[in-house]
Amino acid sequence: MCPEGSERVQSAFYQEYIKSPEWEEKKRQRMEIDGFRCVMCGRSIDHCRTMQVHHVTYRNLGHEDVMRDLCTVCGSCHKKLHNYYDRERGD
Repeated sequence: MCPEGSERVQSAFYQEYIKSPEWEEKKRQRMEIDGFRCVMCGRSIDHCRTMQVHHVTYRNLGHEDVMRDLCTVCGSCHKKLHNYYDRERGD
C-alpha cells in the first residue's frame, strides 16, 4: 500500500513539521511502542546506523495517530519502503 498524499512530502509544511517538537514527541512515542526496533527487520537501535519513523500515510500529517499512521524502521528498511513505493507509482 503506497502512502496516501505522498506529494506532500516536499511541501513547506512537511519540511517545517519534521523539525518541530510535536514531531519529535510523536517519533519518540512510536519508537517506544516498537521497542526501539525496526518493524521490518527487527534490528534494534543499537545495531543500526539510523532509526527512523515512517509515515504509513500522509493523510493526517501534523495530526498523526501514533498507532496507525507511523512505524519505526531502520534507515536501510526505510529506503527499501520508499523504493518500493516509487516503483508502484511509476516514479
